[in-house]
Amino acid sequence: MTAEDPTVPLSEPVETAHETPAETAGETPQESAGNDAAQAPSASEPTDARHGLTIGYVPGVMPGKWFGRWRERRMRPVLRDELVPAAGWREALDGGSVTACFVRLGWSPADPSLESLRTTHHAVPLYDELRVAVLSTDDVLGVLDTLTVAQLTEESTPQPHADIDDAAMAVELAAAGVGPVVLPMSVARLHARKDVTTRELTDAPTVPVALVWPKGLDDDTEDAVQRFVGVVRGRKETSGREEAGRAASSSEQREKKAAEQPTAKERVEPVAAASSTPKKPAAKAQSGGWAKAGASTKPGLRRKPGRKVKNGRNKKRR
Repeated sequence: MTAEDPTVPLSEPVETAHETPAETAGETPQESAGNDAAQAPSASEPTDARHGLTIGYVPGVMPGKWFGRWRERRMRPVLRDELVPAAGWREALDGGSVTACFVRLGWSPADPSLESLRTTHHAVPLYDELRVAVLSTDDVLGVLDTLTVAQLTEESTPQPHADIDDAAMAVELAAAGVGPVVLPMSVARLHARKDVTTRELTDAPTVPVALVWPKGLDDDTEDAVQRFVGVVRGRKETSGREEAGRAASSSEQREKKAAEQPTAKERVEPVAAASSTPKKPAAKAQSGGWAKAGASTKPGLRRKPGRKVKNGRNKKRR
């Protein structure tokens, strides 16, 4: 029913149609929907993690140096990195959106322990992270270089246990003077501001960081993950495992080159054609009027080195 219809009361508001971006660009809504469907990945298509090596990491973890080593060595498959939420790394691994992930264990109450995680996943502990208190620059506790948990609770009212994914809001509240917040050191550095400062909590438990990937991967993917673990652990490029990985990664290139090279029959045919053509006799070199020193013009005749003599055949007999 349109606005011109006389049955519509004039007192009721009439909705006006707005132009869509597809109409303003000269496309119909059906064509725009078709283009969006063509660009959007299909749910039935496999994820990128199944085609290559996709490494995820939770906020605060900085694996850039290991990603850089993999790419500098031009290792295969091509590595992709992806930031995943701290609360969703388990779903990302089980769903296949990432092949392996750098995770932080023991921070959230829902995080599994290392022992229970190893029943379904592979886990390699990497390092332990310190806990710090994020304070306002006007907080009296900022005069101390380090803090204990008792000092923090006696002199102020800390915020409740912070969620890593909402750490930016918690830091903003600390800057506003609501109260300090306890975070892993890397997360506090990620959300650093000019109006806050951090102090290490010397007696707080550390937070372990590990590299986790699911069990039951195919052989090629498992081999790629193992080689990435070697890079993380500091394995050199000249190690035997790395040499084997480079040999496996270059097998496709060797097969491609072998397919482009001519076969044995194709190589023999040009050689047979060349051998059937008659060879021209080599032209005899004509000697000039002068011969180099040491060259004999007559049998038994020898010259001293460093002298040039007239060829004996060109001498006129007197």
